[in-house]
Amino acid sequence: MTIFVGIVAFFIILAVLILVHELGHFALAKLMGVRVEEFGLGFPPRLRSWRRGGTLYSLNALPLGGFVKMTGENGEDDDPASFAAKAPWQRLLILLFGPVMNLMLAVGIFFFAFMGGSPRGLPVVTGVSAGSPAELAHIRPGDKIIDAAGIRVTYLSDLQQITSTHLGKPLTIELVRNHQFHTVVLVPRPRPPVNQGPIGVALTKVTTVTYSPATALRMSVQQVVDMVGSIPLLLQNVSQHGGGQVTGPIGIAHLTTQVVQQEPQQGPSSLFLFVALLSANLGVLNLLPIPALDGGRIVFVLLSWVRRRNLNPEIEGVIHMVGMAALLTLILVISYQDIVRWVTGGSF
Repeated sequence: MTIFVGIVAFFIILAVLILVHELGHFALAKLMGVRVEEFGLGFPPRLRSWRRGGTLYSLNALPLGGFVKMTGENGEDDDPASFAAKAPWQRLLILLFGPVMNLMLAVGIFFFAFMGGSPRGLPVVTGVSAGSPAELAHIRPGDKIIDAAGIRVTYLSDLQQITSTHLGKPLTIELVRNHQFHTVVLVPRPRPPVNQGPIGVALTKVTTVTYSPATALRMSVQQVVDMVGSIPLLLQNVSQHGGGQVTGPIGIAHLTTQVVQQEPQQGPSSLFLFVALLSANLGVLNLLPIPALDGGRIVFVLLSWVRRRNLNPEIEGVIHMVGMAALLTLILVISYQDIVRWVTGGSF
């Protein structure tokens, strides 16, 4: 029953995030005087449609996306109400406002979640994996880690951040055991076994932390800024290691079921934080310079701005069509990997 609820929650969350994204494009297009031919939630075939104000609104059968179809979106500029006929700065705003809406939604959700109380993992060891660096360093369940590499550790995220900078290098850890201080040295593994971290400890104790409005806002903006700043690193990782560690729709659905299962123990804030992460991810991914995505279309607008004329509409249309085909193929490959990981019990 929980899996069913999780899958339903996934589709509801996805629909909300896509609706917010496409509303960003739609609102700016209307504001800039661009004719919007169709506003669609989901991909065809259509289930239901209605026309209002010259725009066709549609609900479609495939619930994994959405679209705003504008006149001249592939570079045709013979109509003054077309997308391509507008000034480059107007086109940039229209394209940017979809991802921006997702990022703004993420900031808003983070803000209220941090103010209302967000779950934070505590650096208290609840389990040690056999043969792990932690076991070799004689770390035991019940130990509380208070310092790593000379940096104070308050929450699990602090330890994770420090560990990530010491992969394959000696890491000095200070911990408390039975009211006594102990110091150990271990080497975090760059490639730990499945379902194990670099150190090889389980830290499952959670506390709820609330923040002032000013702190919550600062943390919310910082979270989203860090995600946007991770785009170059994401591209580098994918180019070096392929898409094996990328999670697709099925993987996200699986993660959603896990969050729903944990909700009774961790509270609703964990679900809201998960939605905020998904919204920020959707905004960031759409900024990638891939044809058919907003980032790819932004590249074409910038090129036309530099050249002082639009690219050939037929060539641009073909490039976006090929990009969409490649993107759908990638989604299928990643979905297959997600299924394999789900069935075999791998980590996402």
